[in-house]
This record gives sequence, structure tokens and C-alpha cells, in this order.
Amino acid sequence: MASSSRLKPREKGKITARVNIKGEEGFISSVVRVLSNDPATPVVTLFLEAMIEDTTDTPSVTKK
Repeated sequence: MASSSRLKPREKGKITARVNIKGEEGFISSVVRVLSNDPATPVVTLFLEAMIEDTTDTPSVTKK
């Protein structure tokens, strides 16, 4: 998701990434590219990895 938020030099921010895992199983990976106006680092690439377990045999729990 693109953002128009601007950070001052050395100011910290937060990045939220969502990955749709519906229908996925096993090892998945995704890439997020963060664009910057910093000439030394114009792009930072984040690599996301996860192991999705099959939960179809797991009984569901419902709260009452």
C-alpha cells in the first residue's frame, strides 16, 4: 500500500504488510518494496516468509 506519509531524517515509522493466505498451504514468501527519497537507499526490499499449516482437520473452537 502506498502512503503519502513523510518522515524527517532519523525519524521512525511503522510499516504494516498483509498477505492473503486463503487457500495457501506450506511455505510461502512475499516481497515488499519500500520507496524512499534517500539517495543512498532509494529502495529497501523486505522479504516475508511463513509456513502455513493445514488446519482443515483441526476442530474449531467456539466460545459461548
